[in-house]
Amino acid sequence: MIAFIIDSSFDMPDVKLKYPIFRVPLRVYIDEKEYRDKEDLTIDEFYEMLETAKEFSTSLPNPKEVEELLKKLYGEYEKIYMLSLSSKLSGTYNMFKAISEPFKDKVKVLDLRTTSMESYAVYRGIVHYLEKGIEVTQDIVDEIKKDTRIFFGVITLDYLEKGGRIGKAKALLGKVLKIKPILIVNNSGEVESVGSARKLTLLSEKIIEKAEEFIKERKIESPYIVAGYGSPKYKKYVDRFVEHFKIKEVVAQISAAVGVHTGPEIFGIAVGKY
Repeated sequence: MIAFIIDSSFDMPDVKLKYPIFRVPLRVYIDEKEYRDKEDLTIDEFYEMLETAKEFSTSLPNPKEVEELLKKLYGEYEKIYMLSLSSKLSGTYNMFKAISEPFKDKVKVLDLRTTSMESYAVYRGIVHYLEKGIEVTQDIVDEIKKDTRIFFGVITLDYLEKGGRIGKAKALLGKVLKIKPILIVNNSGEVESVGSARKLTLLSEKIIEKAEEFIKERKIESPYIVAGYGSPKYKKYVDRFVEHFKIKEVVAQISAAVGVHTGPEIFGIAVGKY
């Protein structure tokens, strides 16, 4: 029997899973109060709070909570995969590695090189290999990542700048030109700008163009596409993606652990091969 442990930045639609997934929450701080992502407050509540918050940040999952879960699952499953958001965006991967060391005969820690909806798309690739009876390694995950990409638009770069996820120079340029960037998480697991639009109405169309280009470039015949958004105000832009790509699975909303760094004004899609 196989089980997965994920962190709460892993955003996925409400679907039936072949293998059980257990989540450990990242910690979110809003005006000095700590919340456990997806546990202590709803995503709607989080985005409402974020719009007026003066201070906000994230922290790693509670190590004791991770260790207790690992100990429990170690006695119940033959193999456990711990899936972490990009090690370039968080220290969660290194923490998972350290805590899992005593259990390494059964536990494998994998850096998904991404976050949010794209994490789920990479997970689908992992399941594809497991179904073939192949032991999944970091090299395999890195190959899956090459055929997987998230494209998301943000209205302001302030949150990414504050969290250190994008350079101050780029943030300043965005403010001066009043551009709305299209961002990806590249193969190295870092946030990168691949385009922009001056008008919000054009941003969703540009995201569609970028996704179509990626599908063509990677020669993906039957792409899996999942969509998501932050504040409910931006669901209408996801509806445009659903219409264009005939998307069947929508991540209701992007997690607080991600939203702290992007702001509530976010929407996008993740494209995968599997």
